[in-house]
Amino acid sequence: MGNTFAIFKKEGIFCPNLLEGIMHTEFFEKDPFEPRESDDGEWRTTKNIMTELPEEIWFVSKDRRYDFDLRWQDGGFFVSLEFLNLLKKFRIDNFQYTNLYMVNKHKESISSKEYFFVRFYDKLEDVIDMEKSNIEFYKQNGRIKKIWDLQLESTTILPEVFQINNIRLFRVMFCSEEFKKEAEKLKLKGIAFVPSNEADVYKP
Repeated sequence: MGNTFAIFKKEGIFCPNLLEGIMHTEFFEKDPFEPRESDDGEWRTTKNIMTELPEEIWFVSKDRRYDFDLRWQDGGFFVSLEFLNLLKKFRIDNFQYTNLYMVNKHKESISSKEYFFVRFYDKLEDVIDMEKSNIEFYKQNGRIKKIWDLQLESTTILPEVFQINNIRLFRVMFCSEEFKKEAEKLKLKGIAFVPSNEADVYKP
């Protein structure tokens, strides 16, 4: 197994760590920041299985502009067309995606990039080497409290990009060194690559 990395957000110009906005399944001219019943569904609540995504998603934002390539948001990832094409290039096939429109309250686009909402399913199970990792557990229920050093099973053949089905790591996307190199060639914005063993202790 080669080196693996965790992909984290990185703050920069028009790449805020926290996105100020709300997700809708359609744009509402009246009160665009008001939550609607249609915003909910299995695609936001179902865990680790394939489900039907909305035909399109609208992210109505209070931010002035976006120019990032990857962010975690509300159960999935906001990715640029460049990042999506990279996933396809590496033949990652356990994710779904749909069109994502980044707009302000006037329905005006706040990005020159084309965005998509990406949701992974069939996340990996039993790939953490529990003996070699340094993991702190809650005494009350035995659940993982903190992973100080994450070690993956050395005998497991890992995909080029993957997620681990663990609540401590549900926002983290992992990748191979080859994927990292290709992403760096594209000069993707707003992301940082961190050795995978630091995935639960790294602070963006």
